[in-house]
This record gives sequence, C-alpha cells and structure tokens, in this order.
Amino acid sequence: MKDNNGPEAFDLDGQPQQTQPEFELEPEQADSEPAPAQAELYLPDHNPEQPGDTPQLPLSPELLPPKHAVQLADGRAILFQHAGSLLESMEAQDIDVHYQCRDGYCGSCRVQLLEGNVHYSKEPLAFIDDGEILPCCCIPTSALKIKL
Repeated sequence: MKDNNGPEAFDLDGQPQQTQPEFELEPEQADSEPAPAQAELYLPDHNPEQPGDTPQLPLSPELLPPKHAVQLADGRAILFQHAGSLLESMEAQDIDVHYQCRDGYCGSCRVQLLEGNVHYSKEPLAFIDDGEILPCCCIPTSALKIKL
C-alpha cells in the first residue's frame, strides 16, 4: 500500500505501514506577489575615501625621509629620498640599470660601491663581493658613489 504523501514504508514484518507526513505544504497562491527586495541602501553619511576638510599639518624636517646624494662614476648624480630601493630611485631618474629579479636572488643589478653605506631591507641571497651592492634590495644610509 503506497501512501500518497510520501514513499512507501514497511514495519519489521515487511507489512506496508501508513505514515504521516512530517510537515504540511501550504498551497501556492497564484495571486500573491513575492516579497520585495530591500529597496534602500545604507551608505555612510560621508565618503570614507575622501579626506575631511581639516587642513593637514606640514611635516617637520626631522620627520621627512632623509635625502642622500648618489654620484655615479661617470659624473651623473641623482637624489635618493622616497623610493623603496636604490634601483627604484635610479629608474625613476632615468638611470639604466640591468636587473632581473628585483629581490636580491640573481645578482644581475650588482654595482660597485666606491663610497658610502647602504642598508639591505631584505638580505640578498645572491653572492656579492666586498665593495659590491645590489641596488634592488638596498637603500642608502649616507651619500653614495657607485660604478655601474
């Protein structure tokens, strides 16, 4: 015997058994409209990407990044201040430097350090001799003189 409300069920003796449905389905009403989606957007009163109208205070000279002169052996000179690496600064000032990885792995950007000091923001993995630096992962800490 098959129940009209679901699959056929049997008791332990294999006899058909009547089951009650677990829930009642409400008949669908053809004239009812679906619930409207939220019609309003809740946006902040101001745009968080735009700065406020309050004036910015100028930075004191002590808080500005230091400027370091970089003298090339061929007579050209640049000024390092804001770049993330010496290589980025040289590229921004139209100094052509050969490079490949930009992370200190390959050593392609190796240059001779004639005068000055640098700090490595990430320790280079490429082998460098004394008197050589990798501009891709260092910044000057003093005025420099380098030979490309």
